[in-house]
Amino acid sequence: MFNKKYKLLSISLVLFFASQLVFAQTEADAKSTVERFYKFYATRNGVVSTHELNLIKPWFTSELTKLFKTEIKREAEFTKKNTTDKPHFGDGFPFNPYEECVVDDKVILNSVEVGEAKIDANNALVEVKFIEPKECGGKPIETYKIELLKSKKRWLINDWIYADETKLTDDLNRKDY
Repeated sequence: MFNKKYKLLSISLVLFFASQLVFAQTEADAKSTVERFYKFYATRNGVVSTHELNLIKPWFTSELTKLFKTEIKREAEFTKKNTTDKPHFGDGFPFNPYEECVVDDKVILNSVEVGEAKIDANNALVEVKFIEPKECGGKPIETYKIELLKSKKRWLINDWIYADETKLTDDLNRKDY
């Protein structure tokens, strides 16, 4: 009887710790997706184009990619009709704050601090803090939340939630240009 209880307790503990490892790995994978995206995005110029979207779409859900493609078409139509006006995302897609640090005519990139992922089944929310460079004070600028969905054992970015709680997808889904 004692042996049976001991085996049951041992199996329960092993299953508990195994589930914690799986959870931790899932959390690390979601966080890693966001880190890798921002590391790559820092090498880009932020221009809104089909070429740029093709380079960054491996990080995105198909739904988000579709919204970006629609926006690129809308911007092309707008620019054709309004040659002197800047399109809606004329400064690039808002993956980071537009504030920049300039020292001696050189733009110094803000740093990105990726927080832990909060996981709920196949959804994750990762907090991202943007901090100005030390040369410009080193103060926090803004914090975003990145929503990810699990797809075929991979985490993909599905949305940006800004500091004011607005969402990028709501902006991309707007009716009027």
